[in-house]
Amino acid sequence: MKMNRIRTLIFVCLTIIIAKTNLYAQVFTGFSAFTELIEYEGQRFLMEDIYQITSVDFDKLKIDKTINEIDADEGFMFVLTSYTFNGESGVVITSFNSTSFSNTQHQFVNVHLTSEEYEELYNTFKDLEKNEPKNYEHILKKYNNRLIVDVNNQEEITYFTLWVDYYSRHTFTMTKWDRAYKRYKKFIGQ
Repeated sequence: MKMNRIRTLIFVCLTIIIAKTNLYAQVFTGFSAFTELIEYEGQRFLMEDIYQITSVDFDKLKIDKTINEIDADEGFMFVLTSYTFNGESGVVITSFNSTSFSNTQHQFVNVHLTSEEYEELYNTFKDLEKNEPKNYEHILKKYNNRLIVDVNNQEEITYFTLWVDYYSRHTFTMTKWDRAYKRYKKFIGQ
């Protein structure tokens, strides 16, 4: 009888330790939590909202964080995730923005573009660039109902700015945008 009580007590203690260990496996805190979560947000969005993962067979997903920018002081993050999924390819734009001035409320926003749409977005930037914006001038074009392309010049340097849902703004040098597109093309094997 006494031996059974000891075994039960040991079993309960081990169960509590294992449960407690598992509870803390994927817990992140503070703003740094979002920097960890954004790494997986594009993949989560692809699996949940864009493609249906099957239980009959298996699916092949390959991803690359083509652009990964974090500005913790301002509360902005941007990840351009390139992917191939069962022969399909494209990108997920994941934008993270603080939605309050006190940086206490935050939101992830995802936009999916097929390979053709991403190429069209890239070419839209390049076409607007040909207009050679003057110093502090913006040349804008609505790409779709979620994205606005903004080519602007700051002190004789041309920048590409992507507006996501009108409230998240992400700015890149032309060189960075070009490198990202070349990296995407290499990633998908073109």
